[in-house]
Amino acid sequence: MANRPNTWSGAYAAQDRSQLIKGDTMSESRFLNQHIQFFASSHPHEMGWKLYEYPSGTAYRISLVYLLDFLQDRHPAAIKRRATIKELSGKELDQFAGETCCPELDVEWDLSNELESDTWHGLIEIEWAGHSMHFFSFLLKSGYGYATIYQVATQSNVALRTFTHALDDYGRMRKKRDARHIQAVNGENIPLTPVSWEDIFLPPGFIEAIQSNVTAFFEGQERYRALGIPYRRGLLFTGAPGCGKTLTLKALAYHTAAKFVTVLGKADVSDKDIENALDVACSGSPAVVLFEDLDKLIESKDVSLAHFLNLLDGLKVMSGVLVIATCNEPEKLDPALLHRPSRFDRVWTFPLPALEQRLALLRKHGGLYFSDGALTEVARRTQGMSMTYVQEIVVNALLECAHEDKAPGDSDLLRSLKTIRAQRKDASKGVESLEEQDSVGFCMSN
Repeated sequence: MANRPNTWSGAYAAQDRSQLIKGDTMSESRFLNQHIQFFASSHPHEMGWKLYEYPSGTAYRISLVYLLDFLQDRHPAAIKRRATIKELSGKELDQFAGETCCPELDVEWDLSNELESDTWHGLIEIEWAGHSMHFFSFLLKSGYGYATIYQVATQSNVALRTFTHALDDYGRMRKKRDARHIQAVNGENIPLTPVSWEDIFLPPGFIEAIQSNVTAFFEGQERYRALGIPYRRGLLFTGAPGCGKTLTLKALAYHTAAKFVTVLGKADVSDKDIENALDVACSGSPAVVLFEDLDKLIESKDVSLAHFLNLLDGLKVMSGVLVIATCNEPEKLDPALLHRPSRFDRVWTFPLPALEQRLALLRKHGGLYFSDGALTEVARRTQGMSMTYVQEIVVNALLECAHEDKAPGDSDLLRSLKTIRAQRKDASKGVESLEEQDSVGFCMSN
């Protein structure tokens, strides 16, 4: 390859790989400076090299984390040398437990058989539009967390821009595809289904405030950095079951351009599952970690509240990670979770629906089948019911009419109201409620 420093690849390969991956035997700043200087000295300005560095958040936004997969899928002939380790995606880990590694620098390899990755570490040398480009990524790790550093050396800014545009097109495709599910670290991924914000009936301004906070976080990395504030945030949704917490999570997951990770509420959930979820989110940041039914999660026998608090406090560096948790009974949470802003910075209490929201929901689902007078009467008589119960009144009426092979009428809606009110009364005696069934449908499994 033209103008490639003869010592660059050899010097990289000769280094102690444990020091590339783990920097706990020296200070972080010394480790970082050593590799920055090494990369710079290997690509002197006098030979036409231009050097750039990207933090992990920027690397994700411009799709640099997908560099190896992009070259593998679209431009395998562009690779001239490579010494890399892939960090496999959750999807691929279901089928292959381990890392793929190609340490040989001067041999041919079959890229078609490799697995997809969330990111990569090591060296990649390519030729693009007649110019050389070198990409170097390493994981800086200490006792308190880690960060991936990406460096680029190019002989042409124009070539780098055209390459970045092509890479970004590929990355947009990957992100759109990957956003179709929520990654569960301890079970099957959860497919995303379309959810409209108009399907959620809450007081005016409630949803808009949540949307604004989430959007501001993902658009505010530079603002956080300028203010010297750690780029992480925690939101807590509380309130009675069936009032829209789970549906709001689904809508956020569907409409937010970020990776979503969760821990399924299995009986054997452990500290390791929680830590893994945060690790996966950190490696793919910007990302959201969802903890549904937090009050139940931290009561699990293998979950330590102290360890969970340490993780939220930054035992691991969580740059670009938004944590969103829900709970039905906040009074059962340890005050240490609720009263320290660095853990959950904002708390939203989802209220039981007012008459206006109940009527809007009934009209949406039953307006084609029942008179507005009947819908208004049902809305008036469902004070204190959750959205789940109010919606079930319409669903139950329509199903009963379908079973009886007749057109639905107002009397069927009122009869369904009586049935659901009786079912709600049974739930207060210990029978599983509709709200509990709804919550289990998203993130919980047996």
